Order: sequence, then structure tokens, then C-alpha cells
Amino acid sequence: MKSNTLPLHPFTGVRAIGLRKDGRPIWPVAGGDGRTETATQNRSPMLQRLYDERDQCVAFVDQTVAGANVEGQLRDLSQSEQESLTRTRERVTQIDAQIRPLEEFEQLRAAGDAAARTYPVRPATGSGGGTGDAGRTSLGLRIETRAHNYRSRGECIVDQLRAAPMNMGGQSDPDARERLLSAGVIFAGVADADIAVARANARDAANRLANDPSPQIRATQVTGDTPGVLPIPIIGEVMNDVDAARPFIDSLGARPLAFAGETFKRPVITQHSAVGKQTTQATTTGVGSQKLIIGSVTFTKETWGGYLDVSRQDIDWTSPAAWDAILNDLQEQYALQTENAAADAFAAAVVATTEVAGAVGAATLAQWIQGLYTAASAAYTGGGRLPDTIWASLDMWSTLGPLIESQVSTNNNPGDTSVGQFVGELLKLPRIVVPSFPNGTLIIGAKRWTEVYEERIGLLTAVLPSVFGVQVA
Repeated sequence: MKSNTLPLHPFTGVRAIGLRKDGRPIWPVAGGDGRTETATQNRSPMLQRLYDERDQCVAFVDQTVAGANVEGQLRDLSQSEQESLTRTRERVTQIDAQIRPLEEFEQLRAAGDAAARTYPVRPATGSGGGTGDAGRTSLGLRIETRAHNYRSRGECIVDQLRAAPMNMGGQSDPDARERLLSAGVIFAGVADADIAVARANARDAANRLANDPSPQIRATQVTGDTPGVLPIPIIGEVMNDVDAARPFIDSLGARPLAFAGETFKRPVITQHSAVGKQTTQATTTGVGSQKLIIGSVTFTKETWGGYLDVSRQDIDWTSPAAWDAILNDLQEQYALQTENAAADAFAAAVVATTEVAGAVGAATLAQWIQGLYTAASAAYTGGGRLPDTIWASLDMWSTLGPLIESQVSTNNNPGDTSVGQFVGELLKLPRIVVPSFPNGTLIIGAKRWTEVYEERIGLLTAVLPSVFGVQVA
């Protein structure tokens, strides 16, 4: 007999692999064909979302760590990168805590499904060797098929499509098949044995309807009838459009500010001693003599912060907790505002400028390189140190990036750039993109001449008992 004429199992939808001598079908053993069902196919949507988010966190960590290896030269992770990795690790811990009980439930459900597949209910044939009583199963239980009532023709048609073998890559939906057979509906691909079952169910349903003197009135319950028990879930973390990274401050490294006083001084040599060639022996002729003068630069401390009064109800009744979102947002706003203030003061302090030949949007890569070397010469003349860092505004990053990328194919790459990060190289110097810089800003210099001091006192909280709230700063 051809394989396409073999019957399908009425409950699992699996096609028989052959027939015995007495005509009974031979059903395949689960897993006997060498195929195994992966765990991801049985995951609930919520569990799958948690796994997807965890994979994204792990990928972010890998990308951040890989970014510290530029052309095979390892560097330390910046403070913002370390903070990002810490937040990511905390989120992975939270995700794992949610995955663990869900996975245990999935395993319990899988064990139940496996038991149901191991001990299926098999209708008796009524012939010799069975229970000898029609309507009884091989387990000795008497069952009666409950007819499924379709509310519309469209619902019935959808089940017919799901039950057809050509659906889902050649596999039919066993639940749809069971509903159709119990309602006495014949569908495409149904086996002869199942047609007999469907016709018997249709006759039984007609007989029950004819023998029931009371009219059948069905009440349909829909979600609109139970609005009071329908939950409105909030999925995922609170979305935040603020980039709290501090590329400029991280490029310098914030120094500790843990000392008293409203101001403090930074010593700087304003006049060096002199050295000269002695032109006449035993005399001071030509020998240099000049006092060493050490001046100072005065730093004035500033206080940056923010505060908010939060009701106890907003802390206790929100999910995800509004408290966490408030604390994170205060910290990110502090990082953003202090980064902008330091970067703006730095850009305003640079007074020496160099013109680049050609318009900003039309200058060639060679013209940009010439301008950078001219500026590097001026930086050395003014500071007495070779430049070690380049800082760029957003428009300069987007202007130089394509010019650098265009040289990769010719192996004439003057630097390293990426649209996925603000850190790169230009002329073998670290290139830092500072989003708050004014347009047209490209600064090259020695970062030793710029210092940032900072003391983070962290979060301060005070209970407000009169209004049942908490003030956070």
C-alpha cells in the first residue's frame, strides 16, 4: 500500500508507517525517526522573550569587551563601559531569576505531555482481543466523544486549513483534527478510518439533538464580558532615550575631589630656569641664570545635583518599580549634564585654530590630514608636548568617517572608525567623539593639560512622613 494512503492518528496527527496483517496501523515511536524537539519550540512567549533579552545582554558585553581591543592593542575599559557592564550584569541576574521558575514549570508541563504521549487513550475496535464492549478503551474506561460546537463557518474553515496535511510543513494540527472529527466534519487528507469516526459522531450528535425536548440556547462568553479580570501587562524595562555615557570625561579620567575647601590650586610652572653656553672660562659670560617661577591655576568647586519627592504609593504600587526608574534617571541626568559642562568649557578654552583647505563638506582626506598636522605643530609649540588625543564633534565624526572608510579597500587606512561607537583612531591617535561639542569642532592636543575633578556623594534619601513620601537627591 502506498505511504500516502496510510491513516493518520486521530489524536496526534502522526501518519502510520505501515499496516499489520490484520489491517491495524503501525504507529511510529516518538523520537524513533531521529528527530528531537528542541526546547525553544515549547517555550512560552514570555520565557522566549526573557531568553532573547538575555542573549542581547550577553552580545552587548561581548561587543563592549571586543571594543577594548583596537588593532590587537588591549586597553582598560572606560568608566562608562564599566558602569554599562555592571548594569547589564544586574539585568542578567534579574532575568535569570525570572527564567528559573518558568523553566521549572515548562519541565513539569513537558513531563505531563510526555506521559500523555506514552499512555494515549485508544478507542476499542469492538472486535476480538479488545475489551469486548464497544465504547470502552483498551484501558477499560468508557468514554463518549463530546461534539465540538462551531460558532461560525469561518471558525470551521480555519480548523479545516489547520488540519490539512499540507499545513505547517506537511504536519496537521491534532487539536483541529479532533474538533473536526468530533463535530462530524470531513476535511482534506482525512483517512478512511477517521471518516467513519466523523460520520458516527455526526449521527450521535443528530440523535442527541432529536431526543432533547428542550431548545438549545448557547451563551457565548467573550473578553468584553469580563473587563474586571483582564490584566494589562507592562512588558520589558522602561525605555530611555538618554545616552549617559561621558566620552570626554572618560578620555581624561576624573580625579578625586575628596578634600576640604571651596577652592583649590593646581601648581604650574610659569617661568623656567635658564641654561646657556659659557663663552669665557672662569666667568659667567653666556651662562644662563633665571628664576624658576611656579604659579598656580585656581579651581572653584561646583555642586551639581537634582532631587524629587516621590510618594510611597508610587514606590509600592508600580511595576516595573517607578523607584528604580527615578534613581537611574537622576544618575544618568547627572552624568549627561556634567559631561556637557566639562566638554563645553574645554572647547571654549581652545583659542588656537587652523584652517582646513576647502569647504568643510568638500575637503579631501589629504586636506584634513594636512590641517591636523598643522594643528599638531601648533599644539606642541604652545604646550611643549606632542599631542596624544583628538576630540571631534558629531558632524566632524560623520564627515571624516566616510573618508576613512573609503581608504580601507586600498589598504591606505589613516585610522579606525565605526558608526557603532564614538571611540576610534585617527592618524594613530585615539579619536573621541564628544556629542556636545559645537559643530565644526576638531581639537588635537595633549590631554595632560586638562584635568577634571569629581566627588560623587551618591544618592541621598529622606523620609517625608507628613505626606507619606520619600525625597531622593
